[in-house]
Amino acid sequence: MGRKIVFVGLSLSLLVSSVSAADALKSSLTNIMNTKEEPTMVDLGNINLNTKPKVKKSRSGKTVLATVNGNKVLKKDADTYLSQRTQGKVTNFDNLPADQRTRLIQELSLPILALDAAKKELSDKEKEAVFTRTWMQKEARNIKVSDDDALGVYNQLKKQAEDTNATEPIPPFEKIKDRLKLQMMEKMMIGKLMKDVEIKVY
Repeated sequence: MGRKIVFVGLSLSLLVSSVSAADALKSSLTNIMNTKEEPTMVDLGNINLNTKPKVKKSRSGKTVLATVNGNKVLKKDADTYLSQRTQGKVTNFDNLPADQRTRLIQELSLPILALDAAKKELSDKEKEAVFTRTWMQKEARNIKVSDDDALGVYNQLKKQAEDTNATEPIPPFEKIKDRLKLQMMEKMMIGKLMKDVEIKVY
């Protein structure tokens, strides 16, 4: 079994510095959580929910509605996306007017086209960066750090500073709370990555 690597906890210097690590984490992890939905191509505001479906019989979820560069777009995926876009008001793709069905398919094709372009145009290093960032964003959403948790760490560091007669003033908790929480998230992610890791240095 490989050597276990022990990471030192947050130090007092992290509290009184600009906390560049937390700033980097904040910029790379929280953008997606704070990004508002951009306007989309499909205008669903004029749908008449009382009209009969254009297709007499609703098709199976496994029905292929379209292909985009050879990739199949299934009705179940279109139904799911439509339900999300209309907040559950419209759940059946076949109930859309013909022009809106076409535009919805165009919208569903965008991530497919973007993925095709990424595969062709991104370098291996760029692809690795995308994978890393996506994983970090996913982990950040799953990690919950409460104000009480952050306050507990803050009080420990404050006590440590007092015990060592630190001369640097300690910022108020509210001023550094968000950065401290980001650092705690970062530490948890590092802990998960390093759990049971085997590292051999030659």
